[in-house]
Amino acid sequence: MTDPRQIAERALAAAKPRALYSALFNMANAYNQAAESASASIASTGNADFAGPAIMCRSFAIELLLKFFIAAKHPGKKFKELKAAGLSLRGHTYSSLFDRIEPSLQKTIAEVYSEQSGTAMDPASFRGLLVALGDEPFVTWRYIYEADGTSHMDPTLLAAVTQALGLAAQSLLQSLRAKAP
Repeated sequence: MTDPRQIAERALAAAKPRALYSALFNMANAYNQAAESASASIASTGNADFAGPAIMCRSFAIELLLKFFIAAKHPGKKFKELKAAGLSLRGHTYSSLFDRIEPSLQKTIAEVYSEQSGTAMDPASFRGLLVALGDEPFVTWRYIYEADGTSHMDPTLLAAVTQALGLAAQSLLQSLRAKAP
């Protein structure tokens, strides 16, 4: 049997270099899939201990998608180049990350959420949803065991926000790929 580390190393060595925005999108997708798996484990086993990892992974997927929108407007730049240009991808606070996204993309995100949810949404209202999720739930949920008492999160809202961001990001990603040489 082959060592999983060797399989991963071979896959990484064979992978073609990709744009930062593409890596952010793919990682967000992977974290969202991990959240789906953890949620499925709750349903199949009844083990609520999977709730923390499910929420943490989905929260991080949202964070990565927000960073995707920032990086996507600068498709040829690497992380260090963005930083040198004064465009930071650092931070966990959703509202701060959303504020760094170009207004036309903020509008697109709000429109996609409106279509998916059936609730009229403008960028300011969507930003409010991000704040309603706790504004930085990844920070809270990655160390949830340190919290006093029980913590709660609206998993339906979390999933809806992730879905809207993912669909808007997917559309932009397709556009960027079509323009790439």
